[in-house]
Amino acid sequence: MPPLLPVEESDMLNPGHSVYQIITDRFFEGDPGIRPSAELFSSDQSNLRKYLGGDWEGIIRKIKDGYITEMGFKAILISQPVENVHTCMGDEGGTTSYHGYWPRDFLKANAYFGLLDKFKELLDVAHEKGLKVIIDFTPNHTSPALELNPGYMENGALYRRGQFIASYSGDMERVFLHNGGTDFLDAEDSLYRNLYDLAGLDQMNPQVDAILREGIGFWLEYGVDGVRIDAAKHIPPGWLKSFSGCIHAYKPAFVFGEWFLHAHESPSDNAALANDSGISLLHFMFSHTLRSIFHGGGGFEQFIDMLSGSANSYEHLYDQLIFLDNHDMTRFTVHENPSLTDLALSLLLTSIGIPLVYYGTEQYMCGGDDPNNRAMMSAFNRETSAYRILSQLNRLRERNFAIAYGGIKVLYMTNRVLVFERSYKRDVALIMLNVEESTHEIPEMVTSLPKGEYSSLLEQVFAGNDICINSGGRLSYKVLAPQSAYVYAYESEQEEPVAVHYYPKAGVPGNEIIIHGRHLGDRGSLFVGGQCANVISWKADEIVARIPYLSAGSHKIMGTTGQESEFLLPGRLTVWTAPLVTVRFVVTNAFTDYASQIYVSGNVYELGEWEIDRARGPFYNHIVYRYPSWYCDISLPADCTVEFILFKKNKSGSVDREKGLPHKFTTPREGVSEITVEWQS
Repeated sequence: MPPLLPVEESDMLNPGHSVYQIITDRFFEGDPGIRPSAELFSSDQSNLRKYLGGDWEGIIRKIKDGYITEMGFKAILISQPVENVHTCMGDEGGTTSYHGYWPRDFLKANAYFGLLDKFKELLDVAHEKGLKVIIDFTPNHTSPALELNPGYMENGALYRRGQFIASYSGDMERVFLHNGGTDFLDAEDSLYRNLYDLAGLDQMNPQVDAILREGIGFWLEYGVDGVRIDAAKHIPPGWLKSFSGCIHAYKPAFVFGEWFLHAHESPSDNAALANDSGISLLHFMFSHTLRSIFHGGGGFEQFIDMLSGSANSYEHLYDQLIFLDNHDMTRFTVHENPSLTDLALSLLLTSIGIPLVYYGTEQYMCGGDDPNNRAMMSAFNRETSAYRILSQLNRLRERNFAIAYGGIKVLYMTNRVLVFERSYKRDVALIMLNVEESTHEIPEMVTSLPKGEYSSLLEQVFAGNDICINSGGRLSYKVLAPQSAYVYAYESEQEEPVAVHYYPKAGVPGNEIIIHGRHLGDRGSLFVGGQCANVISWKADEIVARIPYLSAGSHKIMGTTGQESEFLLPGRLTVWTAPLVTVRFVVTNAFTDYASQIYVSGNVYELGEWEIDRARGPFYNHIVYRYPSWYCDISLPADCTVEFILFKKNKSGSVDREKGLPHKFTTPREGVSEITVEWQS
């Protein structure tokens, strides 16, 4: 297990912050001397499938000159920094790995972005300016490969510090999956087949598991603050949960995954991953809903319905990443009406979740499907309306707990007009949006704003904004200008101790946990599940402590300041029994009817402690093992004696347990393993 690294100036990413997403190669070129060869590079930037020159030095310069920080962002998400393939693929002049998603060595840097010393400088400069650095990471695959054509690109080759490990063709050690490409038919198909033509890594191979853990540890030790897990939808959840535990054993880095959802898809499976593992996710349903409202003729009723559904799905809704677009979608801005981007940003930055803004949105960059949505940064104009909106509302999120942590109360709504407020304790924010191309008069209403006169924070963008709140919070009639947005805010001066957020959401005793709040004083006591936690540092707005040694389960967090004021954190922290490893359960000769599936329950918290409703599964039976054999990858405590039973459950919920005594085995101290048993009938 890696050493626990001390937290320095942690200020963990939280719902009061937002993230700026950068494709490193498409942002700004700072060092022309590290450009790739002519075969890989488009000197006139016309071929968007080749490298265009953006690098770490370019990001450093734009941090130093204040372009990113003046928008109020507290974190940047950059392309995966690891070494990628050095060859082109296909026709049309060739496609390169400028995006960072075709890794070959997780323990070396992408030389076309810069040397490791330059990456360390990027981290140092970002931290000096109050920015956290999140990296993309791809534990799902290496690069494109074809089983019957070893000469295709680099044949998916995997290296470790320059030493060759394996290629896709002739893969004697089964480092890769060899089950064909996914048709996205169901969960098993998506998890255990290759994503397109990418050489899918088999995380249950001990060598692969070790390389990926070593790889992410390498970048965490350099000082990165967070990890975006690419293609999380296509990685076994049982391994992903162990992997996130590995990350948090190093430090409480913010972890979120990409589980792509199409419009109108159900979020139940991805919400289950978020709730079970503590890994936050990109909130695709939020993006689809806003795109429908602003570009598809949808109404604000969709927005409210989406929020209600999300609140029922995600236990930690405020930690999910909300966004308008990203590198896998057409850009949000359209040439015909870029002003809609201003309105959408106003809603994004005042909504529940952690906003993620794609580079160039503030410059109204347009673009269709990949690679047209990944053009070189068009300008660095700080006078655009979008830039001003981001600057104002990002700072509001940071200081106003209503925007960061409050609920949403709708005061008035039509198909194209929305007025809502958010409040937390005595902090209040009132937001008005009119998407119509004509003025709209809203009726008299009662708000939570204290009596007084207020100007919109967006007055530089949308005129006609002053309001007067009478006694009792009453707002008289108000006329909204065409396609306008208004934000009014009140911050309480009351110094009541408040703790509003903790991270990570899951961990083992000894891991660090960070509490965010205000007026917490300079000392106090923190308790998890009633047990006193070892406090590492205590500041008025942040507490860093270690999870105490207590029984596994879901636990409340509370504390007492030095002035004897008590506070209670929302939600519950999941505490695992011990550091997690992944075990593949295989059961043979388990015959079922068509509507039944296999599940497992056992004596440890991670297996539900014999409770059927908390059992693990369902097992699969088509790809790695075939019916009547079944398999499932599950995170379990390391070096632990586990007892378990298997059972069949049909769609009506009827349960048929196997006969005989529970199975028993001891989990490994680290890594992955497999246990095979026969169904006891």
